[in-house]
Amino acid sequence: MRKKNGLMFARHRGAQEAQGELLCYLDDDSFVDKNWLIEIEKTFINKDVVLSGGNNLPLYESKPPKWLKYFWSNINYGKYMGYLSLINFHNKIMNLPAWYAFGCNFIIRKDIFLKMGGTNPDIVPKDKQRFQGDGETALSLKLNNKGLYLNFNPRIKIQHYVPSSRMTLEYFQKRSFFQGVCDSFSKIRKENGFNYYNFSFNNSLIKKENKKHFILIRIFIKIINKMKHYMNKINKNYIHYVYIRDEYKKSYQDGFNFHQNEVKNDPELLKWVLKENYLDV
Repeated sequence: MRKKNGLMFARHRGAQEAQGELLCYLDDDSFVDKNWLIEIEKTFINKDVVLSGGNNLPLYESKPPKWLKYFWSNINYGKYMGYLSLINFHNKIMNLPAWYAFGCNFIIRKDIFLKMGGTNPDIVPKDKQRFQGDGETALSLKLNNKGLYLNFNPRIKIQHYVPSSRMTLEYFQKRSFFQGVCDSFSKIRKENGFNYYNFSFNNSLIKKENKKHFILIRIFIKIINKMKHYMNKINKNYIHYVYIRDEYKKSYQDGFNFHQNEVKNDPELLKWVLKENYLDV
């Protein structure tokens, strides 16, 4: 990249300029709880803690559509919605896989951040989409691979602003395209020897998502196509969710294919994807 565009460069510059022992990363739409800094200080008194974060609760600009509730994933810890970077876990301190520290509320020891090579490319201008990477995900995987986890403190809490524009099909399509590019980046690195992508955390506490809803709604949709007069008896919000989910899956595949083709046709881009780390760019 000729110009240092994107979130990664901002994070790395912040790490270079920081004078303290901790790096506290927030997004520009994160609103911290009044005790946020106090809880961070309490957490990192324990020298074994290298990474922390907490609940990222939604601050909706407008009343969310009813179909949005179906995008929450329920697990034993509580629930989360990755596409809006929301987490609402149980009100207790827990050691969790590092990937549950989302970038909008991500606190890490500076020496560990630098030792692990910082983050990978993340959130670039649209015309630089081919340079997109998997951001802090790779850093989290490296930490897990070294046996280092997230010390989740629910009181390191933020409200994450969710504008009305993000509660639309168009946003989910855009976000899914972005995710497809990220996963293509990860796949290429995994195929080329970056072994931390092979890490599998034995997370037996996570519940398998209930697939019955998906099976049932597909049966319902088939019924609708044959028997229109039953429409009013079907949960329209859930049908709308299934429609949006299917549309963003298409966008995800478009993003994945876009990045795969770009890398295939540009050896210099492949070199960019396969850099050991990006602290020196």
